[in-house]
Amino acid sequence: MSEGVGTQELIEFYFVTGNDQKMEEANAALGQYDIHVSKLEEFQKLEIQSNDLEEIASTALALVLQRTAKPVFVEDSGLFVHELNGFPGPYSSFVYETLGVEGILKLLDSAKSRKAEFRSSVAFGMDGKAVANFSSATEGVIQLQGRGEKGFGFDPIFVPMWTQKTFAEMELKEKTIYSHRSKALSKLALWFLNESKKGIPKESKPQST
Repeated sequence: MSEGVGTQELIEFYFVTGNDQKMEEANAALGQYDIHVSKLEEFQKLEIQSNDLEEIASTALALVLQRTAKPVFVEDSGLFVHELNGFPGPYSSFVYETLGVEGILKLLDSAKSRKAEFRSSVAFGMDGKAVANFSSATEGVIQLQGRGEKGFGFDPIFVPMWTQKTFAEMELKEKTIYSHRSKALSKLALWFLNESKKGIPKESKPQST
């Protein structure tokens, strides 16, 4: 693949994640570009403690690339609530498991603003080397109570801008339009397809976009 990928060839990326719903979202996002995503079953994503999503994703990817040359990516994301100074941010999974949706709603009981954003950072590598990082965000507001049963995590309380639905009320196809994760993965897909025409560069220091 380092010699260039033809537009008619099957492109397959590998995703290191234990979250099946993230897998579905990744396939929905990348499938628009004829890229199929498979789970890298033999790996577990290892997360460092950091306030920087890109650093978390890049560090996890570096560990994976020590053991595979496949085109692989890892993704880290979080809900950043403005009134809470960005909390829970990179610690969203832990906070969801410990405080849950109701815990965040309680913290916002007397909040003047309920603005928030979901952020995503995707780190991609191949041939055993980190190649590029892609980040994106979706702005929105936190609802007074949860709505919807789809999605996962804090999806029931987050309504992205330009819509009235929470992520948990959206079908996958609709969520893909607004999702922070889908936006970051679309950046990866467009970059990969463009670079494949001239041969993927093997950089010692990955680029970010």
